[in-house]
Formats: sequence, structure tokens, C-alpha cells
Amino acid sequence: MITVLVVDDHTIFRQGIVSLLNATEGVEAVAEAGSGSAAVALARDLKPQVILMDVSMPDMDGIEAARRIRAAGVDARVILLTMHRGPELLELASDSGIRGFLLKNDAFSDVLYAIKAVLRGERFVSSSLTETPGERQAAPVSASPLTNREAEIVALIAEGLTSKEIAERLVISVKTVETHRANVMEKLGVKNVPELVRYAIRAGIIQA
Repeated sequence: MITVLVVDDHTIFRQGIVSLLNATEGVEAVAEAGSGSAAVALARDLKPQVILMDVSMPDMDGIEAARRIRAAGVDARVILLTMHRGPELLELASDSGIRGFLLKNDAFSDVLYAIKAVLRGERFVSSSLTETPGERQAAPVSASPLTNREAEIVALIAEGLTSKEIAERLVISVKTVETHRANVMEKLGVKNVPELVRYAIRAGIIQA
């Protein structure tokens, strides 16, 4: 059984990853944390094999948390989750014992592949992080049934925003947000927000 600690300050995104991991044969999300400091403490106590770690968190970023986990003698393979492309992140993380890098809009299948790769002793870097802007534009479009606006709203739902907050962010009415939400759930055949986020993570159509 592969044991995984999931660390992200966005609750719905974190719980979606945990749910998908626990639904995968041979994988167990042993704990979840919403901050870098909590991640360090849980890593010391539980000694998971793999840690999926958000880069940007309020109290301590994922790179510093990885350094502290490594300094504590925990032999966990850390995979960073990020929204930002570019070589700078890879350079900053090079001395932190971090073995993998994923974009938050990568498909869940990429997460599983990265977990298995780092456990084999390999270093995994998402192809999305190494693409040039031209290559990204030329990449095939996902077969998502959602419109751009619907996908944008799903991403904000994954961040934990309310309909009112989403309306203010996008400068649209609350009623319009609710209409989009209902349309999305009908299109995807889901009944609640956790199911919506799980589908979106699996399909790689959201950024949290």
C-alpha cells in the first residue's frame, strides 16, 4: 500500500485529491494538511512514502516545508503542486529533496504516474511545466464538455468561493453563477460540489 500525505490550503481541492487517492487500489491518503507547518508535523508522525505538497501556502511555502521534512529525517518523496510554469521553481526546489513537480490542472492520471515514478527513484516533471508558450497553444484541446466560462466557475468553486464571491470576482450576477453551476452539474451528471471537483480534477480541467 502506497501511503500519501496531501497538503494544500484549498480545502475542496485537497479533499478531492484525497477522495480520488482513496478510491485508487493500492493507494491510501493517510492524512491531509492545510498548511506547511501542519505538513511537517504530520510527516514526522506518520512518515508517509509520498507527500503531495502545494507550493503556495499562507504560513510556510511547500519548498520550505519540504526542507524541514527532509531535515527531520523523514524519507518521503515530495511532489510539488503548482499553478505556475517556469524553470525558476525547479531551481529553487533543487536542494529541498523534492522529487516531482505537477501543475494543478494536470489530470489525476498524471498524479498517479508521478507517485509511482518517484517511488521508483525517478524524478518526475510535468510536461506542462517544460512546454513553451507556443507549444501550449498548439496542444490539443481537452474534450471537456464545459464552456470556458463554466470551467472558470468550476475552478473558483474548487477554491471554496461562494456564489456571491464568484459573482463579485467575475462581475456577473449571483443568479448567473447559480445557472452556470446547475448547467455544469447537469452536463457532468454530478449531484454535489465534492463530486463536481473530483470530476474536474480527474479530467484535468481546473486550476485550484
